[in-house]
Amino acid sequence: MFRLFKTKILLHVLLLVILLGGVGYGFNTEGQTGLAVLSGLAVAVVVFSLFRLVDKTNAEIASFLLNIQYDDYTATYSVQEPDQSFDKLYNAFNIITDKFRDIRQEKEAQFQYLQAIVEHVDTGLICFDNTGNTLLMNRALQRLLHKSYFPDLGSVERFNPGLYGAMENLKPGERQLVKLVVNGQIVQLAVRTTMLKLRNGEYHLYSIQNISAELEEQEVQSWQKLIRILTHEIMNSVTPVASLAATASDMVSRFSTFDADSADDIRTAVMAIQKRSEGLLNFTETYRQLTRIPPPKFQEVEPEALLERVLTLFRPKLTEKRIKVDKQFATNTGSIQADPDLLEQVLINLVKNAIEAVEQTDSPKIALGIAKDTEGTVIIQIADNGPGIPDALQEQIFVPFFTTKNEGSGIGLSLCRQIVQLHKGSLSVVSKEGEGASFVIRL
Repeated sequence: MFRLFKTKILLHVLLLVILLGGVGYGFNTEGQTGLAVLSGLAVAVVVFSLFRLVDKTNAEIASFLLNIQYDDYTATYSVQEPDQSFDKLYNAFNIITDKFRDIRQEKEAQFQYLQAIVEHVDTGLICFDNTGNTLLMNRALQRLLHKSYFPDLGSVERFNPGLYGAMENLKPGERQLVKLVVNGQIVQLAVRTTMLKLRNGEYHLYSIQNISAELEEQEVQSWQKLIRILTHEIMNSVTPVASLAATASDMVSRFSTFDADSADDIRTAVMAIQKRSEGLLNFTETYRQLTRIPPPKFQEVEPEALLERVLTLFRPKLTEKRIKVDKQFATNTGSIQADPDLLEQVLINLVKNAIEAVEQTDSPKIALGIAKDTEGTVIIQIADNGPGIPDALQEQIFVPFFTTKNEGSGIGLSLCRQIVQLHKGSLSVVSKEGEGASFVIRL
């Protein structure tokens, strides 16, 4: 009973009253000075004990509040105290601590969930605080830029001033396109930003997405639409001209009203019209191939076997021109899902172009490579040590009708890129003028 907190308080108060009475009695009664002094000392001891008793409660409350301040929810308070007042206090402390612990665990679970989403999205994400320090950079951005980390916004400027300029000048809700060379390949990036205002300050979140494939696909679709319109109109206009020219040639042969020289002149002119019309029809028919690519018939394909088959086709020419072939085939690439006929046509075109590129080169060489990156993408590479491709022409070579050859049609590389895109892959070129060219297929 005497250990109860309230009882202890009452006991201390009662002792104080008695002792204070003793002090008053001792000072007011002659010969009782000693009693007054002893009572005064006892009063001091009781007051000290009372302060200590109260301080214990204050210390427990202060310790509890400090634990909350520093997010330390590991402390527990025994509810087996004999003192019922402290028992209720400790029970309340435990309830509050458990509640805060549950809230923290829930926040940690939400953070891990959001972090997993950020790491698995295909869009590159990077976040800076209001001082420019990096708070977050996901794996998609690391793969896209081939950069493990940016410690701050200034490091982005050192990596690529164009990307930094776009991020620095971009306003929330806007989108800006940036072209840059990453790992020897030209990529088109779409950059967006949003501002997050949280309790601790403002944060700038940037999303960076590679839209090269989408732009190339839209470009191909635009070219195909234009070619369909042009070939349709040309065929409709030229076909009757060719037919009429043939008819006129027959009529000249049957009629004898013309003298021999006039008849020959007319026949020659009509034949010229007929030949040119037929040539134009053949020319137009060639470009219609760009709009007639059949849908791929996918099956398991071994890239190595496909390249070996293409090399067999060109072996006589390679031997004749003394072109050295360097093969670097990784052993762990496995098979891919592809249309063997369409993919073989792409490889034939690229190997043929490589052979033509090294015709005027001393010690001509073609390198063929097959590898697989960390994400499981199969990479087929066909390189040569020819004159290379100027920077200004590297994107134009995939445009229909564009060619640097005197007798080229300008549809080979465009056709190759379309076929690779039908396989959900990409075809790009890496070249430096005077140091050869390398065409890279990613599937």
